[in-house]
Amino acid sequence: MESDTVFYKIIDELCKEKNIKQEMLSFDWIRQLEKNGKIRNLIKYQFDLNSANSFRIAGDKYATYALLKKNNIPVIEHRMIFNPETREKYYDNKLINNAINLLETNKKVIIKANQSSKGQAVFLCESREEIMQMVEKMFNEGKDSVSACPYLDIDYEYRAVYLDGEILYIYKKQKPFVTGDGKNNIGTLIAQKYGEKAELELIRELDLGNIPKLNENIVVSWKHNLCHGATPIIIDENDLYYSKVKQIALDSAKAIDINFATIDIALTNNSLYVVEINASVCMDKFAENTPNGYEIAKRIYEKAIDKMFNY
Repeated sequence: MESDTVFYKIIDELCKEKNIKQEMLSFDWIRQLEKNGKIRNLIKYQFDLNSANSFRIAGDKYATYALLKKNNIPVIEHRMIFNPETREKYYDNKLINNAINLLETNKKVIIKANQSSKGQAVFLCESREEIMQMVEKMFNEGKDSVSACPYLDIDYEYRAVYLDGEILYIYKKQKPFVTGDGKNNIGTLIAQKYGEKAELELIRELDLGNIPKLNENIVVSWKHNLCHGATPIIIDENDLYYSKVKQIALDSAKAIDINFATIDIALTNNSLYVVEINASVCMDKFAENTPNGYEIAKRIYEKAIDKMFNY
């Protein structure tokens, strides 16, 4: 099943169960829902719940960082770089130097487009030359701005699902890994688990020819995106960081005045930092790869739809 068909299947089921009339518009880009004289619209994973401003802030990684920092919420540092071709008014050589200066205290730097999702347009750089190359690459692709962040060795990335003042669900994501069988090398194990064409951002130092011991887990990528092979892990209130993650997520949603979103929070060296806020609430890979994940996602989307029609 293709990833986004999970979402559409859930929406179709909920509309049928709740007697909501559904109509596809604009070449199926928009799903118009109607019930009791009220009309609400869905655009992919975007529900009719967030203001235009909160949606735009969540969709811009630097803007999110700026607001969270202003509200004293722990967040991974972002340094802005503008494209001189599209944002000439704001372009300044000092900005890219500020990004490069991150190498003075960090061996690695993350360069990412301010407006991106699912781990796309996110690159790991280890030198001035790599930073310049990645920035130029994204500018040539038409990106208006990019952010530079210090690379953190993240243990887990927590994801909190937020709806109108309430945390509906929290789980955590584990980086992609393979488990040794004592026979096959890492390259073969990756192909067996993720497929020959796996879109994994492999760790550079990884020796694909190495044969791990039996039951030895080897982390193979530095990204925590489920669509790039990370694993969702179910947790509950007994998780050591559950309460802190919950509070940070609540504070973050309030800071950007958003109503429905997911908040990603990194755990590194026993500290928590917000990575980003997503106004498009996608749970496809979670639903596919978690026990009872489909029902969990369905209940979350049901509450969002109910909230749309009760506003």
